[in-house]
Amino acid sequence: MKKQERRKEKGITLVALVVTIIVLLILAGVTLNIVLDQDGIINKAQQAVGDYENSQREEQEILNELENYMNNLGGGITYVGDVPIPSEYTASQISTEDSEAEGLVIYEIPEGATVNWTDNEDGDGKNQSTITLPGETEVKNLQETVNQYVWIPVSEINDMVMCRSNSGTSVCDLLYDEDENTLTCQTHTDTPTELVGRLYTSSFVNTDNNICSYTMDFTKRDQTHNENDYHEPNTVSDDASNSLTIDQLKGDFTVMAKSVAKNGGFYISRYEVGSNGDSKKNQQVLTAASSNGSNYLGANKWYGLYNTIRKIEENKQMIWGCQYDQVIKFIGEEAQVGHNDRNLTKTRTLSGQNELDCMKNIYDLEGNFGEWTAEAYSTNNRASRGSNCNVANDGYFNPASYRGGFSPTNSSGNRSSSRSTLYL
Repeated sequence: MKKQERRKEKGITLVALVVTIIVLLILAGVTLNIVLDQDGIINKAQQAVGDYENSQREEQEILNELENYMNNLGGGITYVGDVPIPSEYTASQISTEDSEAEGLVIYEIPEGATVNWTDNEDGDGKNQSTITLPGETEVKNLQETVNQYVWIPVSEINDMVMCRSNSGTSVCDLLYDEDENTLTCQTHTDTPTELVGRLYTSSFVNTDNNICSYTMDFTKRDQTHNENDYHEPNTVSDDASNSLTIDQLKGDFTVMAKSVAKNGGFYISRYEVGSNGDSKKNQQVLTAASSNGSNYLGANKWYGLYNTIRKIEENKQMIWGCQYDQVIKFIGEEAQVGHNDRNLTKTRTLSGQNELDCMKNIYDLEGNFGEWTAEAYSTNNRASRGSNCNVANDGYFNPASYRGGFSPTNSSGNRSSSRSTLYL
């Protein structure tokens, strides 16, 4: 009887084992189906991860849009391509002015003004876009009414600025830190933040037709800071009696250089400056002394221009020599060769009158007035750039790249305009 009971127990155990295995196989099949099926757990998990990532991207896009909106409310900037547009300005909607490659133009449009953009021109080539200012009913020509600036790209700050120790055997490597807002030379630890302009010399050629070229080699990196030659920032002999200090010049230069490094360029006034540093078409150019005395800035010629243009709260300064070089580089070969076929005026005239004297949407670089810069040409002189009406009257045709050195109290009205620069 006991043997039979033991056999019975063994039989029950075997059946239970078989049933258990069958059940486990069934469960395994069901589990694999749940996990691996098209609508299974793995696919569902993958879909959930994708949905989460998409949700994160959408959320970040919304946050970015909100940040841009808040920045603009607080005086931030927007962009046209890679070009930053200050909040007080509007990018041109004229087809010949809306491209960085051809010279992107911005207009200082007052809030509440009505602008009618058009590509139409009159018989003299003057654009017919108009503006109606707030509180007025008169429709005015846009280019003759508001300030305009042209974007000058500077993709590499080392093309424009170096530290005081740069030389042919030891070339600077400037690095901008946006978090710290610092521009520091990585090569020269003794003068890492003593920033100066990288200025390019010119090779002069005068052809039989008195068409002069001043060709600049923008591949050079061996410039040295020589205070007896062209250099910046630095004072000259007349500065002391006109209350201009080296600290102010260095401070202004550093602010400018950091902005260019951060934003990849700067703006230059489209026209030679007029009263209060304005950059408008068809205005009387701001000179040291106009023939009728109505635009007179006092005995100290360069200093009157410099102080009129310098508006630090509006991020405006007189153009530096290294910035002028970058304008020439941006324009290219056209700015380094004079032209006798551009109907250059032989007397002073209003800004922007000659549509032929226009390169990358910048007017009057070859004609009208020579233009002072903040560059020190020597211990006594400041540098003037471009050509002027006197040169054309003498039968010579200098290019925009021309550089000359003159005392800042020079009384020649034909060398007495300048350019304003705007940065962010």
